[in-house]
Amino acid sequence: MRLDLTRTWADARALLRANADAISALAGMFILLPGIVSSWLLPEPKVLAAGASLAAILRANMDYMAASWPIFLLSALVTAFGSLSLLSLLVHRSRPTVATAMRMGLAALPVYLLASMLQTLVMVGGMMLFVLPGLYLGARLICISVVAAAEERRTPFALLTRSFQITRGNGWRILLLLSVMLIVSLVVSEAAVAVFGIVSTLLLPADIARLIGIAVSSLVAAAFSVAVSLVCASIYRQAIAPPPPVPTIRWHGRG
Repeated sequence: MRLDLTRTWADARALLRANADAISALAGMFILLPGIVSSWLLPEPKVLAAGASLAAILRANMDYMAASWPIFLLSALVTAFGSLSLLSLLVHRSRPTVATAMRMGLAALPVYLLASMLQTLVMVGGMMLFVLPGLYLGARLICISVVAAAEERRTPFALLTRSFQITRGNGWRILLLLSVMLIVSLVVSEAAVAVFGIVSTLLLPADIARLIGIAVSSLVAAAFSVAVSLVCASIYRQAIAPPPPVPTIRWHGRG
Protein backbone atom coordinates (compact mmCIF):
# COMPACT_ATOMS: atom_id res chain seq x y z
CA MET A 1 0.00 0.00 0.00
CA ARG A 2 1.34 3.38 -1.00
CA LEU A 3 0.41 5.82 1.73
CA ASP A 4 -1.45 8.92 0.54
CA LEU A 5 -0.31 11.71 2.88
CA THR A 6 -3.12 14.03 1.76
CA ARG A 7 -5.69 11.35 2.53
CA THR A 8 -3.95 10.57 5.81
CA TRP A 9 -4.17 14.16 7.00
CA ALA A 10 -7.75 14.56 5.72
CA ASP A 11 -8.84 11.39 7.53
CA ALA A 12 -7.13 12.51 10.74
CA ARG A 13 -9.01 15.82 10.56
CA ALA A 14 -12.28 13.97 9.92
CA LEU A 15 -11.70 11.82 13.00
CA LEU A 16 -11.08 14.96 15.05
CA ARG A 17 -14.16 16.80 13.75
CA ALA A 18 -16.45 13.82 14.34
CA ASN A 19 -15.26 13.23 17.89
CA ALA A 20 -13.89 16.57 19.07
CA ASP A 21 -15.67 16.59 22.44
CA ALA A 22 -14.56 13.12 23.53
CA ILE A 23 -11.03 13.58 22.19
CA SER A 24 -10.70 16.90 24.02
CA ALA A 25 -11.98 15.41 27.27
CA LEU A 26 -9.68 12.38 27.20
CA ALA A 27 -6.66 14.36 26.04
CA GLY A 28 -7.25 17.01 28.66
CA MET A 29 -7.54 14.50 31.49
CA PHE A 30 -4.84 11.99 30.54
CA ILE A 31 -2.35 13.94 28.39
CA LEU A 32 -2.55 17.67 29.13
CA LEU A 33 -3.12 17.50 32.90
CA PRO A 34 -0.28 15.00 33.59
CA GLY A 35 2.02 17.20 31.51
CA ILE A 36 1.19 20.28 33.55
CA VAL A 37 1.44 18.51 36.91
CA SER A 38 4.71 16.72 36.12
CA SER A 39 6.33 19.88 34.75
CA TRP A 40 5.32 21.78 37.91
CA LEU A 41 6.65 19.06 40.21
CA LEU A 42 9.94 18.46 38.42
CA PRO A 43 12.96 20.01 40.17
CA GLU A 44 14.81 22.82 38.48
CA PRO A 45 17.85 21.48 36.58
CA LYS A 46 21.23 22.40 37.98
CA VAL A 47 22.88 25.32 36.18
CA LEU A 48 26.43 24.43 35.24
CA ALA A 49 29.26 26.90 34.91
CA ALA A 50 30.35 27.92 31.43
CA GLY A 51 32.86 25.51 29.98
CA ALA A 52 31.84 22.61 32.22
CA SER A 53 33.46 19.31 31.33
CA LEU A 54 31.59 16.48 29.66
CA ALA A 55 31.90 14.43 32.84
CA ALA A 56 30.27 17.22 34.86
CA ILE A 57 27.42 17.50 32.34
CA LEU A 58 26.80 13.75 32.37
CA ARG A 59 26.92 13.66 36.18
CA ALA A 60 24.43 16.54 36.42
CA ASN A 61 22.07 14.80 33.99
CA MET A 62 22.30 11.54 35.91
CA ASP A 63 21.61 13.32 39.20
CA TYR A 64 18.61 15.07 37.66
CA MET A 65 17.16 11.82 36.30
CA ALA A 66 17.75 10.07 39.64
CA ALA A 67 15.71 12.77 41.36
CA SER A 68 13.02 13.00 38.69
CA TRP A 69 12.39 9.48 37.36
CA PRO A 70 9.29 8.74 39.51
CA ILE A 71 7.55 11.82 38.11
CA PHE A 72 8.57 11.00 34.53
CA LEU A 73 7.41 7.40 34.95
CA LEU A 74 4.01 8.22 36.42
CA SER A 75 3.37 10.88 33.78
CA ALA A 76 4.38 8.49 30.99
CA LEU A 77 2.09 5.75 32.32
CA VAL A 78 -0.95 8.04 32.52
CA THR A 79 -0.25 9.53 29.09
CA ALA A 80 0.19 6.09 27.51
CA PHE A 81 -3.08 4.94 29.06
CA GLY A 82 -4.86 8.01 27.69
CA SER A 83 -3.43 7.54 24.20
CA LEU A 84 -4.37 3.84 24.11
CA SER A 85 -7.89 4.62 25.32
CA LEU A 86 -8.27 7.29 22.68
CA LEU A 87 -7.02 5.00 19.92
CA SER A 88 -9.36 2.22 21.07
CA LEU A 89 -12.25 4.61 20.60
CA LEU A 90 -11.12 5.55 17.11
CA VAL A 91 -10.04 2.25 15.56
CA HIS A 92 -11.42 -0.74 17.44
CA ARG A 93 -14.00 -2.56 15.33
CA SER A 94 -16.35 -3.10 18.28
CA ARG A 95 -17.07 0.66 18.40
CA PRO A 96 -16.64 0.81 22.21
CA THR A 97 -18.02 3.40 24.54
CA VAL A 98 -15.61 5.65 26.41
CA ALA A 99 -15.72 3.47 29.53
CA THR A 100 -15.11 0.29 27.53
CA ALA A 101 -12.28 1.90 25.59
CA MET A 102 -10.60 2.91 28.84
CA ARG A 103 -10.74 -0.71 30.01
CA MET A 104 -9.24 -1.73 26.66
CA GLY A 105 -6.50 0.85 27.07
CA LEU A 106 -5.66 -0.42 30.53
CA ALA A 107 -5.53 -4.03 29.29
CA ALA A 108 -3.23 -3.08 26.39
CA LEU A 109 -0.91 -0.95 28.54
CA PRO A 110 1.57 -3.62 29.76
CA VAL A 111 2.36 -5.10 26.34
CA TYR A 112 2.51 -1.61 24.82
CA LEU A 113 5.03 -0.44 27.42
CA LEU A 114 7.25 -3.44 26.70
CA ALA A 115 6.97 -2.78 22.97
CA SER A 116 7.85 0.88 23.55
CA MET A 117 11.02 -0.17 25.37
CA LEU A 118 11.99 -2.39 22.46
CA GLN A 119 11.16 0.43 20.05
CA THR A 120 13.49 2.74 21.96
CA LEU A 121 16.30 0.18 21.86
CA VAL A 122 15.83 -0.30 18.11
CA MET A 123 15.84 3.46 17.51
CA VAL A 124 18.92 4.00 19.67
CA GLY A 125 20.71 1.28 17.73
CA GLY A 126 19.71 2.95 14.48
CA MET A 127 20.72 6.39 15.75
CA MET A 128 24.22 5.06 16.32
CA LEU A 129 24.37 4.44 12.55
CA PHE A 130 24.51 8.12 11.58
CA VAL A 131 21.11 9.10 13.07
CA LEU A 132 18.91 8.72 9.95
CA PRO A 133 18.41 4.94 10.27
CA GLY A 134 17.12 5.46 13.81
CA LEU A 135 14.61 8.05 12.65
CA TYR A 136 13.48 5.76 9.84
CA LEU A 137 13.00 2.84 12.23
CA GLY A 138 11.02 5.11 14.54
CA ALA A 139 8.68 5.93 11.65
CA ARG A 140 8.27 2.25 10.80
CA LEU A 141 7.38 1.48 14.43
CA ILE A 142 5.07 4.46 14.95
CA CYS A 143 1.95 2.27 14.77
CA ILE A 144 2.65 0.05 17.79
CA SER A 145 0.19 2.10 19.87
CA VAL A 146 -2.68 1.81 17.40
CA VAL A 147 -2.00 -1.91 16.93
CA ALA A 148 -2.07 -2.40 20.71
CA ALA A 149 -5.39 -0.56 20.86
CA ALA A 150 -7.06 -2.20 17.84
CA GLU A 151 -5.82 -5.77 17.84
CA GLU A 152 -5.31 -8.46 20.43
CA ARG A 153 -1.56 -8.89 20.08
CA ARG A 154 -0.21 -10.41 23.26
CA THR A 155 3.53 -9.91 22.86
CA PRO A 156 5.63 -6.77 22.27
CA PHE A 157 7.35 -8.48 19.33
CA ALA A 158 3.94 -8.98 17.69
CA LEU A 159 3.24 -5.24 18.00
CA LEU A 160 6.56 -4.32 16.39
CA THR A 161 6.12 -6.87 13.60
CA ARG A 162 2.59 -5.68 12.85
CA SER A 163 3.71 -2.04 12.77
CA PHE A 164 6.40 -2.96 10.25
CA GLN A 165 3.74 -4.66 8.12
CA ILE A 166 1.41 -1.66 8.22
CA THR A 167 4.14 0.86 7.34
CA ARG A 168 5.92 -1.27 4.71
CA GLY A 169 7.02 0.88 1.78
CA ASN A 170 6.01 4.11 3.54
CA GLY A 171 8.72 4.71 6.15
CA TRP A 172 10.16 7.80 4.49
CA ARG A 173 6.70 9.33 3.86
CA ILE A 174 5.71 8.82 7.48
CA LEU A 175 9.03 10.26 8.65
CA LEU A 176 8.48 13.32 6.45
CA LEU A 177 4.96 13.86 7.81
CA LEU A 178 6.06 13.45 11.43
CA SER A 179 9.04 15.77 10.88
CA VAL A 180 6.79 18.52 9.51
CA MET A 181 4.37 18.08 12.42
CA LEU A 182 7.22 18.23 14.94
CA ILE A 183 8.75 21.35 13.41
CA VAL A 184 5.39 23.13 13.41
CA SER A 185 4.80 22.06 17.02
CA LEU A 186 8.21 23.36 18.13
CA VAL A 187 7.75 26.69 16.36
CA VAL A 188 4.27 27.19 17.83
CA SER A 189 5.46 26.17 21.29
CA GLU A 190 8.43 28.54 21.27
CA ALA A 191 6.33 31.44 20.00
CA ALA A 192 3.47 30.84 22.43
CA VAL A 193 5.74 30.39 25.46
CA ALA A 194 7.69 33.53 24.54
CA VAL A 195 4.58 35.69 24.13
CA PHE A 196 2.72 34.42 27.19
CA GLY A 197 5.94 34.29 29.20
CA ILE A 198 6.75 37.94 28.61
CA VAL A 199 3.22 39.11 29.36
CA SER A 200 2.76 36.97 32.47
CA THR A 201 6.21 37.82 33.83
CA LEU A 202 5.48 41.53 33.55
CA LEU A 203 1.96 41.39 35.01
CA LEU A 204 1.78 38.41 37.38
CA PRO A 205 3.64 36.93 40.38
CA ALA A 206 6.49 34.60 39.57
CA ASP A 207 4.71 31.34 40.51
CA ILE A 208 1.63 32.16 38.45
CA ALA A 209 3.79 33.24 35.51
CA ARG A 210 5.67 29.93 35.70
CA LEU A 211 2.38 27.99 35.82
CA ILE A 212 1.10 29.82 32.75
CA GLY A 213 4.30 29.04 30.86
CA ILE A 214 4.04 25.37 31.81
CA ALA A 215 0.37 25.26 30.82
CA VAL A 216 1.03 26.80 27.40
CA SER A 217 3.94 24.49 26.56
CA SER A 218 1.99 21.47 27.87
CA LEU A 219 -1.01 22.42 25.74
CA VAL A 220 1.08 22.49 22.57
CA ALA A 221 2.73 19.18 23.53
CA ALA A 222 -0.68 17.60 24.17
CA ALA A 223 -1.98 18.86 20.83
CA PHE A 224 1.03 17.33 19.09
CA SER A 225 0.49 14.02 20.92
CA VAL A 226 -3.17 13.92 19.85
CA ALA A 227 -2.22 14.80 16.27
CA VAL A 228 0.26 11.91 16.17
CA SER A 229 -2.42 9.55 17.53
CA LEU A 230 -4.88 10.72 14.88
CA VAL A 231 -2.30 10.25 12.12
CA CYS A 232 -1.49 6.76 13.41
CA ALA A 233 -5.20 5.93 13.45
CA SER A 234 -5.51 7.18 9.86
CA ILE A 235 -2.50 5.14 8.71
CA TYR A 236 -3.99 2.05 10.32
CA ARG A 237 -7.41 2.69 8.78
CA GLN A 238 -5.82 2.91 5.33
CA ALA A 239 -3.87 -0.30 5.90
CA ILE A 240 -6.87 -2.51 6.72
CA ALA A 241 -9.42 -3.49 4.09
CA PRO A 242 -12.07 -2.40 3.69
CA PRO A 243 -11.42 0.87 5.56
CA PRO A 244 -14.12 1.48 8.20
CA PRO A 245 -16.24 4.63 8.25
CA VAL A 246 -15.24 7.50 10.50
CA PRO A 247 -16.49 6.49 13.97
CA THR A 248 -18.57 8.64 16.28
CA ILE A 249 -17.66 8.09 19.90
CA ARG A 250 -20.42 7.03 22.27
CA TRP A 251 -20.14 8.11 25.87
CA HIS A 252 -22.76 5.65 27.13
CA GLY A 253 -24.46 2.48 26.05
CA ARG A 254 -23.32 -1.04 25.40
CA GLY A 255 -19.63 -1.26 24.38
